[in-house]
Amino acid sequence: MKYVEQIKSFLLVFLVFLSVALTLIIWNYQPDYELIEETQVEEVLIGDQRQLQDVLKPYRVLFRENDAFTGTVSNGVLNELYRNFITWQVQDVKLINTDPKMNEIINKNNRATLFFNEEIPMQSFSNVLPFVEKDELDISFNRLIIDWSNAEEQDQLQLLFLNTEKRLLLQGYVNLASGQRFLTQVIQPSKNYTSYVEVERDSLHSLYVPQGTFGATKYTYLIDEFLPESFKNIVFPDPSIVQPNVENEQSVRYTDGTSLMTVDTQNRILNYVYPPAESIAPIPSSRLLLDSFEFVNDHGGFTSDFRLSSMNIGKHIMEYQLFLHGYPVYSNMTTTRIITTWGENRLFRYRRPYYSIERDIPNERAVQSLPSGEAVVEYLRNSKDYSFDEVDEIVVGYYLMQNPDSYILDPSWFIISDNVWTRITPEQIGGVMNGLE
Repeated sequence: MKYVEQIKSFLLVFLVFLSVALTLIIWNYQPDYELIEETQVEEVLIGDQRQLQDVLKPYRVLFRENDAFTGTVSNGVLNELYRNFITWQVQDVKLINTDPKMNEIINKNNRATLFFNEEIPMQSFSNVLPFVEKDELDISFNRLIIDWSNAEEQDQLQLLFLNTEKRLLLQGYVNLASGQRFLTQVIQPSKNYTSYVEVERDSLHSLYVPQGTFGATKYTYLIDEFLPESFKNIVFPDPSIVQPNVENEQSVRYTDGTSLMTVDTQNRILNYVYPPAESIAPIPSSRLLLDSFEFVNDHGGFTSDFRLSSMNIGKHIMEYQLFLHGYPVYSNMTTTRIITTWGENRLFRYRRPYYSIERDIPNERAVQSLPSGEAVVEYLRNSKDYSFDEVDEIVVGYYLMQNPDSYILDPSWFIISDNVWTRITPEQIGGVMNGLE
């Protein structure tokens, strides 16, 4: 028994050293982990990505000089203006009138007016036209007036931001590197643009229409389209669990059990909805515009010349209108607008065309003569079918008609009232206009 205590001491020391050894082994153990490669999410692009300025374009610019108007819808002219904008710095912006005389502002000589379909948040437009004091631009406008009266002598422009709905007017200034260069590059060419006439209305802002009859080209475009499967990979978080369900010859449904995408294969219209995202929480207009633009642009969704046409802040709806050669495109057969509805931090609804207008057939082009703007105005004033005082705008555009394998784009007059378009045909005005060879 005399060795029992020695054995116990030996075992105790052994266990202590064993514990220390195991601890050291654990601390220094480095398992041979296999390298886990990061999964790459394939980026889906259905078209070219664009700049915000591309969708914040006006639909027309008018120049007032020597008590006469000239104007254009040319993309080239608008792009030249925007190239000037990015080099400017707008300063000393301030509210100067809460009830401006809108027609007088536009009708003063040495002024150019850009007409926008919708009120543009100035914070958003600062991406196109830089401002010195960007944080204080909590207002929107739908007319931008450039006064070049002091351009040559003082190398300075006065800018007026007019909101015709809220009847607000802001003023700012731009110092030019060369006023003479601006006059030569931007103002001088306007003398050769189309002549416009003012259509005055009692207690309302004036309308402006091209003077006299003029020719416009009728086009035939081959029908190209994007695969609806591409949009499945864009709007659904996990496209692998989404399968098409053909309901009939004209409709296909895609769902993951929570969201739904329907495809109208006859009219080439796509609708997507994610009900859990529905929200009525307020969203600032500049934030709503940016979220909508980034969503569509991230997958190259602005597949043609789409421009902001309508914004419903309360319902979080943004609409972008299709343009062709500077003219808006409308149709009763398909949609010509991209529409997004924003929800709770993500997209709630998405409606758009999935066709593309890129390849026209040159030998089927035909120049047509349109009635004069004055004739359209006279018809509307005398018509019992329309209230002339409720007309927001009179424009030339294209009416899109669908054939089995092509689209016909017919130049026509349209009236716009509360974001709703109505086509005015030559027959309504007083007879068919003959085509020009």
